[in-house]
Amino acid sequence: MPTSRLVRSILLVLALVIGFSFRAASLDTYGFSEDETAKLRAVEAYGHGRFSANAEHPMLMKLAIWGAAGMAGRLDQAGIHVPPEVVLRAPNVIAGTFSIAVIGAAVGALFSGWVGVTTAVLVAFDPNVIAINRIGKEDTFLLLFFYLAVWCYERAKHAGLTDLARAKRWYTAAGAAFGLMLASKYLPHLLGLYALFNVVHLRDAGPNSPDKRKYYAAMMVAFIVTNFAILLPSTWVYCLDYLRGHQLTHHGFQYDGHLYVTDVPISLSGVPMTYYLDMIVTKVPLLVLCAAAIGLVPLVRKRRERGYTWLGVFLLFQAIGYSVAAAKFQRYGLPLLILVDVLAAVGLVSMIEWLAERRREMDVANALGARVAAAGLYAAVILAPLVAASSIRPFYSLHQNVIGARLAPPAAVFPEEAYDYGVREAVAEIARDAGPDAAVITDAPGVVTHYLMRDSRPDLRVMNLSQAGVTHRGEQWVLVQAEHRSFENVASVASLRALPVWREYRVGGAVSVQLYHLMGQNVLARRGTTSPDARLAPPMGSS
Repeated sequence: MPTSRLVRSILLVLALVIGFSFRAASLDTYGFSEDETAKLRAVEAYGHGRFSANAEHPMLMKLAIWGAAGMAGRLDQAGIHVPPEVVLRAPNVIAGTFSIAVIGAAVGALFSGWVGVTTAVLVAFDPNVIAINRIGKEDTFLLLFFYLAVWCYERAKHAGLTDLARAKRWYTAAGAAFGLMLASKYLPHLLGLYALFNVVHLRDAGPNSPDKRKYYAAMMVAFIVTNFAILLPSTWVYCLDYLRGHQLTHHGFQYDGHLYVTDVPISLSGVPMTYYLDMIVTKVPLLVLCAAAIGLVPLVRKRRERGYTWLGVFLLFQAIGYSVAAAKFQRYGLPLLILVDVLAAVGLVSMIEWLAERRREMDVANALGARVAAAGLYAAVILAPLVAASSIRPFYSLHQNVIGARLAPPAAVFPEEAYDYGVREAVAEIARDAGPDAAVITDAPGVVTHYLMRDSRPDLRVMNLSQAGVTHRGEQWVLVQAEHRSFENVASVASLRALPVWREYRVGGAVSVQLYHLMGQNVLARRGTTSPDARLAPPMGSS
């Protein structure tokens, strides 16, 4: 038993070290994405005391970025320059690394130490999880504090068997963690599902349950302290404006070559319900996927046990809930990706335990062979995501398993995998070659504006492709990206396709940005009509 604990501890330390290295290395390989520039503007507003910026999202992650920006400023004064992309993403890297241990601890409390540490290893090496942990979005913080809350709650359940006073403290800590979860991203359904799970598993826990006043008070205090902008009237004005759709500049989302409606919560015209299933089947490493399939057997057989009830409730309701929503993004699938890793850990440990039972019935020679087979099986499954992550770094979002690679090239089915890669590089070339007062037309205006300011070209006008089309009278630089295809820009983009591309930018072999350089008067109307006077500047090569 002590040896088993030692092995688990070594595995967890390796998972943390290697997982951190994957998440932290080459963070500035990608320029900012459009969503990240919104966070950047919000943090800049925080510096001027305007805390209602980007108010459709809570504050906790942006406060962490604000703190990181302050530290980077002090380092810069000391002569140590940290790229702004690294500064913005560093809090997510740290949160993603901590979540490895927290997820392992929570799953270990629900199942067993081996299932917990195996989950931690799979999450640490999972290229799909790594990709999301490396971007400046709220999903990583959300899952960190959700699993922290689960761990605290399960510790309370165990402590309550012998020490109710100690259990109450753990329950209160769980409430605070749920408050931090809600201050990371407004997704209260996770709290609701956890409550549902507790009702399904044990309707009346008796005295071994939270003191509701302290539990919800801790939740509210943690939420308000780390998301105090919720108290500002300007926040509510902003959010109401956002909910009315006044912040939207385009509509539609491209998936597998087709445009779908995403501006309503649930719609049959939305992204197909198979989106997340396709993502899991084509992007999760194949051996992990096989282990997860095997994990379905104990999930059904042991469904009344606490850990399996939790896994079943969350798998079922999240898979259904996420699938029926009209809007779907890979980062939204992070909870499902982690649950697949949990299911794979359950399947792998179940196979090892089954082999151990068979080994007791064998003679010494066969038992030794079974032990070697079990060790080999365990190593093969946990190394599969490690090899996958190593082979694709630092472009983890482009990872495909064998099935995915056979069906389509990277970023073809899921264009969002490009994460606006190439826009920074395109802007650098535009800033170098564009004439005075040229227009840059794009559906990533936040990214373009940021890098134009960095490159000292504030004279260039940034216009929105979906709103204005290509209608500027004069020199125009037009960025076309599949991930920003919309119903509003589809005609303009179709017209541009008939013209020579000035330069292409690729990520992992996939075209992420096409740059057109146009000279002329009223070159393309928004509806895609071409002016007879249009002419193109001569191409200057391709990347």
